[in-house]
Amino acid sequence: MDELERLRRENGELRELTRSLTEKVTGLVAELAGLNDRVAELLAVAQRKLRKPSAATDKPPAAAPIVEADAQRTFEERPRAPERTANEPPPKKKARPTGRKPIPSHLEAEEHELRPDSCTGCGGAALDVVDQLVEEKLHVVKEHQRRRVVSRYTCRCRACGKRTTLPSLPAPYARSKVTCQWLAWLVYQKFWLLTPLDRIRRDLAERGVPIAMSTLVTFIERAADLLSGIDGLHWKQLLASSWMATDGTGLKVLVPKLPVAHNG
Repeated sequence: MDELERLRRENGELRELTRSLTEKVTGLVAELAGLNDRVAELLAVAQRKLRKPSAATDKPPAAAPIVEADAQRTFEERPRAPERTANEPPPKKKARPTGRKPIPSHLEAEEHELRPDSCTGCGGAALDVVDQLVEEKLHVVKEHQRRRVVSRYTCRCRACGKRTTLPSLPAPYARSKVTCQWLAWLVYQKFWLLTPLDRIRRDLAERGVPIAMSTLVTFIERAADLLSGIDGLHWKQLLASSWMATDGTGLKVLVPKLPVAHNG
């Protein structure tokens, strides 16, 4: 029993000690919160003192300018801005057509007619046309390369016996292998569609038209010779003008009394 009493007494003392320590901790927490508030106030005061004064507080207000009577009258008689009119609503844009556009009618048509020979229901062959469905689609013919064969007949006059042969169709140059239209097509592919000659050569080979690269280069040279008259006229007009327009490549410009040229 003595041991039990001793333990109970020690337990009571420990509880009293715990309660006193808890009260001290609560007081310290409240004191710490007050110190934090005080530190925040001091920091705010220090920041206000370190803040630079504004220009308005340093410099005195500028004095009003002195305007003479003539200047004041000129200012008052100045042209006034036109009155602002009400904003008119912008014109409505033309609505773009929607839906599927029709197939161009100027294209050459490849027509096909499909008519059933027998009825799918009973197999009868006596059929009457009661409706027609027309369907148009864009179509392309890959083999657009053609041959132009010109047969010229030589005739003898029965009266005088003289032989007569009509001249052939126009050609770009003497003994040319291609027609004028074909040469124009090659120039269009090369310089307008920017298709390299090797790709044009491969495309022709796929269509069964083998042409050497040197031959294609010769065709381009022949076309340049045929266009030399127009190109020469353009060059003369360029030299005769007082200015010229170029791209960003740059030109070497010579200026009198300067030792070297500069990029224009």
